[in-house]
Amino acid sequence: MFLADLANVSLRQIYRNRRRYKSVIIGISVGIAGIIIVLTMGDSVEENLGQNLELLGSATIVKASFDYTKSKRKHGGQYFEKDVEDIRKLPNVKSASAMVVSFPQFKYRLNKSDGRLLGVGEDFFDTIHIPMARGRRISSDDVAWFSSVCVVGDEIVRDLFSKDADPLGKKIFIGGHLFRIVGIIGGVEDPSFLKTVIIPISVARSRFVNMYEIKDIYVRAFNWDAVAKLHQDLHKVLAANQPGYAESMDIRSFPHRIRTIQHAVLLVKVFLYAALSVTMVLGGIGIMNVMLSAIRERTKEIGLRKSVGATERMILSQFLFESVSISLTGALFGILLGIAGVAVLREVFQTSPAYGMFFMSVIGGVVFGVILGIASGILPAIRASRLDPAESMRFE
Repeated sequence: MFLADLANVSLRQIYRNRRRYKSVIIGISVGIAGIIIVLTMGDSVEENLGQNLELLGSATIVKASFDYTKSKRKHGGQYFEKDVEDIRKLPNVKSASAMVVSFPQFKYRLNKSDGRLLGVGEDFFDTIHIPMARGRRISSDDVAWFSSVCVVGDEIVRDLFSKDADPLGKKIFIGGHLFRIVGIIGGVEDPSFLKTVIIPISVARSRFVNMYEIKDIYVRAFNWDAVAKLHQDLHKVLAANQPGYAESMDIRSFPHRIRTIQHAVLLVKVFLYAALSVTMVLGGIGIMNVMLSAIRERTKEIGLRKSVGATERMILSQFLFESVSISLTGALFGILLGIAGVAVLREVFQTSPAYGMFFMSVIGGVVFGVILGIASGILPAIRASRLDPAESMRFE
């Protein structure tokens, strides 16, 4: 019954002084909501960022090639379609694509251009992230049906066509073979792609003698956390498939780029958590200040309660419970605000929240609200419990 009375009195006091407590409750609510959102969506958003090819560029790419200087044999080795298929089965692989390369001359009527010719599969554009300025990519049908189509870089277009000409649909000669342009490469991280023509790998391996052997495989990891493990798994798979050429296999990733991005993300998180923590600390200080102010205004009331038999423990419990009630009210509003924020961000980022972390953060928000209320209200409650009844009754 005593606990019920404390709750009743505390909630009535909060409602009666709601204008005074409003800013404190808002501060705590914002802090709790922010922490719930960051903890719940942080991993999902970071994973989403880890998969964002435009922002990360080649940070999540692992490249398998050959370093012939390490080979003890005359032939340094080559990869096969089975290697690509086995790589795609690895748990941390988002996409993988083989590539063959040559450096022929490209012709359109009397115009010529030198550059790089790549034979790739349909996954190559997602693996490396090659955006299209116009037209389309090389498709799976192009690879399956040995289509004589190509995607060209912007510098090749400028060399072969006049300024006002539309290259889409035009046919160019590549090493004596005629190819129809279906796409133009847009802005890319690697400028060498602007001087590149891309054709289906099936066509490259069947029509160009020097483009049959696969020397490079590009692999995209799901996110930056998986790159180190993928680097190891990649070498194990390829070495197991071709043990005779394992010494010349060169598996490369870009850990320095990942560290740079991770440091930037960590810095943002630190500042965000610091800002939220300061918000809640200020909320706790606000609780202490308004409780001290309330004790001053209710000094006569405290003296009257003591004069009719209230003990120091009762007074201490009353004001401490009131402080905890203020903090918990802010925490509950923060939890509701956090739930709404998680729902909004889930739709915005089209990602699944970490629900386990969400429930833990909600429970943590309640626990933190209780701890903050006790820490902020203990000093005012002790001061109130130690007031002298006679002096309190005479207080003006």
